[in-house]
Amino acid sequence: MSGRFHLPALTNSDEQLQLSPEEAKHCAQVLRKHVGDPISIFDGAGNEATAEITAISTKQVDLKILEQRHTPAPAVSISLIQAIPKGGNMEWIIEKAVELGVNAIYPVVTERTVVRLDLKDSSRKQEKWQRVAIEACKQCGQSWLPKVHAPLRFPAMLGTLPAHDLKIIAALQPDAKSFKAIFSGAPASAVVAIGPEGDFTLDEYAAAKAHGLVPVTLGPLVLRVETASIFALSVLVHELRVDEGG
Repeated sequence: MSGRFHLPALTNSDEQLQLSPEEAKHCAQVLRKHVGDPISIFDGAGNEATAEITAISTKQVDLKILEQRHTPAPAVSISLIQAIPKGGNMEWIIEKAVELGVNAIYPVVTERTVVRLDLKDSSRKQEKWQRVAIEACKQCGQSWLPKVHAPLRFPAMLGTLPAHDLKIIAALQPDAKSFKAIFSGAPASAVVAIGPEGDFTLDEYAAAKAHGLVPVTLGPLVLRVETASIFALSVLVHELRVDEGG
C-alpha cells in the first residue's frame, strides 16, 4: 500500500469519510488510485487508519475505514522558535523539525531578519508552512502534526509564548551555558529559540532572558541558521525523549 493522506478529525470509524479536494486530487491524479484500493490516513492528533476507497474522482475521494490505531503523544513536548531565514530555508527547517517530532513552530521576525512580512503575507506564509508540515508528516510517517503559528515579531511572540518547563535560546554570548549544564529533572516541555543570519541583537537577548529563556551555546563554531536549528532540536530529542527511542 502506498499513499498517506491527511484527514482531520479522524474519530468515528462508522462514518463515511472524504479526503479534502487537494488530497483527493493527489490521490486520483498523482498516485492514480482506484476504487477498492487501500490507503493510509491520519488526522495529525495521533489517530491513523487504513481505509478503502469506495468512490474516487479528481475532486472527491470517499473512504471506508478498515482498521484504526492510535499513536500516543510524545512524553515531552518540544517547540521551536525560528527566526525566519532568507530564501526557502524556512520550509526546509519545518520539514526537518517535523521529522524530529517537534510539537509547535513559532516563526518570528527579528531586528536582523532579512525577510519582511506584512499582515497579508503572514497569513499566506502560515498557510504555506502548515502545508509543508502536513506533507512532511505524510512522508516520514509522523502521526502528530505540529502547529505552525502565524509569524510575529520576536518580542510579541515572547509575550504570548505558552509556559514551558525548559526554555533556551541558542546564543553566541559569553554567558551561554552548555547543554549538559541545563538538563536536570524531568521537564515535560521544552522550547528553543534560533536566531537569524547575524544573530539576535543584545536587546533581543535581554528580552529573551527576561522571559526566562536561558542562553545555550551550540559549540565553538558559528553555524548556519538551518544547521543550528536541527542541531539544537536533535540534542533536545535525544536528551528528553531517549526513553521513547527517539
